[in-house]
Amino acid sequence: MFRRSLVALALCMLVLAPLAPMATAKPVGGIKYAKGRVEARSTDTYSVTCHGDEPTRVFVFGDGDTDLDVYVYDADDNLVGADDDYTDTCIVMWIPPKTGEFSIRIRNLGTVYNNYTILVD
Repeated sequence: MFRRSLVALALCMLVLAPLAPMATAKPVGGIKYAKGRVEARSTDTYSVTCHGDEPTRVFVFGDGDTDLDVYVYDADDNLVGADDDYTDTCIVMWIPPKTGEFSIRIRNLGTVYNNYTILVD
C-alpha cells in the first residue's frame, strides 16, 4: 500500500511539473482533497465550484484493483472532460467558460470495491 502511494505521488509530481505555469487556478474555496471507496460497478459523485477561464484539473488515484473512469459534467449536465482508459489513475483537465458548479463522477467498472484518492486543483 505504501509503495502504491509513493507511485501515485511520483506520478502526480510528474504531471504537475510541466503544467506548473498553468496551475494558478484553484476551485472556489481552494484545493479539494478526499479519500473514498467506490463499490463494484458503482459511481461516486463530487460537486465542486470552479473559476471561469482558468484551468482546472482532477486527479484520481485508485488502489490498483479495478478500472476507474472519471467524467466531469457542467451544471447543464454536458460532458466537459473524461478519462476512461483501462487504469485506475485518472487525470482530467478543462477550462470552464464561466464560474460554476461541476459534477465529478468516479465510475468503478470492476467487480470489487476500489479505494481512491481524489485531488481537484
